[in-house]
Amino acid sequence: MVRYKKLGLVLGAVAMLALLPAKADAQFIRYSPIFWSFDVNAGIELPMSDLSDVAKPGFTVGAGWSYFLNPRLALTARGGVGFLSGESNALFNFEGGVAPDLTLFHYTAGIEGHLADPMGDLLATINVGAGGATFNSDLFVLEDVDCSGPACIDSPGASTTSTGFDQTYFALQGGLTLGYNFSRSGTNNVPVVTLFISGNAHLIFGDEDHTRILAAGGSTSPWSTMFTIPITAGLRFNIP
Repeated sequence: MVRYKKLGLVLGAVAMLALLPAKADAQFIRYSPIFWSFDVNAGIELPMSDLSDVAKPGFTVGAGWSYFLNPRLALTARGGVGFLSGESNALFNFEGGVAPDLTLFHYTAGIEGHLADPMGDLLATINVGAGGATFNSDLFVLEDVDCSGPACIDSPGASTTSTGFDQTYFALQGGLTLGYNFSRSGTNNVPVVTLFISGNAHLIFGDEDHTRILAAGGSTSPWSTMFTIPITAGLRFNIP
């Protein structure tokens, strides 16, 4: 809980600094030519570390919203859903040797910093946020495994049926976006449409008690953290 409180203090401090008065000729002024923006994106989501033992990369779609505090800093809210295919391995205890498909929902809020002038031709941003991640899967069966006790154990001839991996966890997110502003409008020549590519990292704080049944099926140890990297391309729409 201490580290979560520290994260909240850091995000709050950055947002407060953005609201402080600035000199009239300074780059970081309160007014921004872009009031807010939203984007849609699609791409591939890569499961990493322990999660990659039972899940393969899958398709992902998402959307985001940004409210500009000044020309270089914005508050953000983001959401996405990834469809991770179940990994297959003849040594797995999953019925048929195939892990269940996982649907993963991301939802975060945070801040976005612009490394390049948003009014220029190029878009370059970094973002950090915090929120949640929800996993969902269909029913699956483990063969030769008994998970009726506090731990899953090898038991030849036993069969364990799970109603699915359906859990929600706290998550941290950070990423980088690069793009090109190819459409402009208005007397201020404000960029309206941006084509971009983005890479994000999601660190998900799970629970070994929850993941033990997935780990048993994949013949590995339970894990308490999960890590995914969505890589996407999309369109961003700015509202002056």
